[in-house]
Amino acid sequence: MESGARVWISDANGDDAWILAEVTSRSETELKVQQVDSSKTFTRPRAKASGDEAVELKYDGVELANIPLSDRDREEGKDNDMITLPHLHEPAILHAIGGRFDQGKIYTWTGPVLIAVNPFQRLPLYSNVSKTKSWPD
Repeated sequence: MESGARVWISDANGDDAWILAEVTSRSETELKVQQVDSSKTFTRPRAKASGDEAVELKYDGVELANIPLSDRDREEGKDNDMITLPHLHEPAILHAIGGRFDQGKIYTWTGPVLIAVNPFQRLPLYSNVSKTKSWPD
């Protein structure tokens, strides 16, 4: 992760589980980031290696962010299947589903798995039986 890279950082104390941030500096022991659209900064320690195995340079509670899709990509439906995302982890999934929810798209695929989000409103997905058929009194 180089300076300027966008990442998701976990935030157990805030309203959101993950915060979008930009890397400001990195060392062998810690990563410093600044929240996007804010001046708030965070520091994350390097993840501990398990056993004697070599571990790539990772930091606790930090995941790489995907490059945002363009409006044209969304129109072509490239946001319909999350399996196409380069980074598929908890914050990427939450962000993708949240973005589609904001657009009124309550169904999203992840490969062969359909994810449905409760829209908290009535949608014209199903016809109203009382309007299409006359019931005897």
